[in-house]
Amino acid sequence: MTINDQNRDDFAAVKRTIEKRKTLKVLGDLGSPVEINTTVAQNNDASIREALRTAGMAPFHYDRAIDSIAEPWRAHLLFHQNCRQVAELLEQWTPPGLSAGKLPAMFSACGAAILVTWLPQFRSGSESKPEQIDVDDEHLAAASAMVQNLLLLLTAKGMGTYWSSGGVLKQTGVSAHLGVTEGEKLLAVVFVEYPETQTLEIDRKPGKHRDSRSDGWIREVVL
Repeated sequence: MTINDQNRDDFAAVKRTIEKRKTLKVLGDLGSPVEINTTVAQNNDASIREALRTAGMAPFHYDRAIDSIAEPWRAHLLFHQNCRQVAELLEQWTPPGLSAGKLPAMFSACGAAILVTWLPQFRSGSESKPEQIDVDDEHLAAASAMVQNLLLLLTAKGMGTYWSSGGVLKQTGVSAHLGVTEGEKLLAVVFVEYPETQTLEIDRKPGKHRDSRSDGWIREVVL
């Protein structure tokens, strides 16, 4: 196989994975959560850890330099048993006047959930200088690239994914229960469905925009 043949194969594999990835919200029953046996859990949990480490190869511009860690993102990983505990406790954690919404149902069904945060460096209001805002924009963009890497790697493993913005988990007092520190800003809660549970009769809601995609946003610049 020539270098060009290998490049074409690599491109085709990545293209297929990108096109295969889709948003799917899986909703379980809080009173009867999805059960995952030990062997299935152990095998998939290992794949999740590997995918997270690889997703961390995303590019970033500035060394965030916190706790000797250069990356401007953090990941808080919950496997299915801890997810079931969150499902039961989330309403208790939720501040008065707010709702946990569908999050308990999602934690009742997933194989794992990954809270991805990013660490603002300067952004603290209107007094921030433009160059400081630029640095934070770089941090946020880098963390988003890491999340997309993660979605694609999990898709390649045959897992279902849903990128949630987090809902009430964005509340400092709620996310603190899951180890998120005050300096972190929640970017994504990635809910993962393991291949072995995808045949279960359960409520699944597809993403809203898959059928409205186009290439009309592409502009070729001619000077």
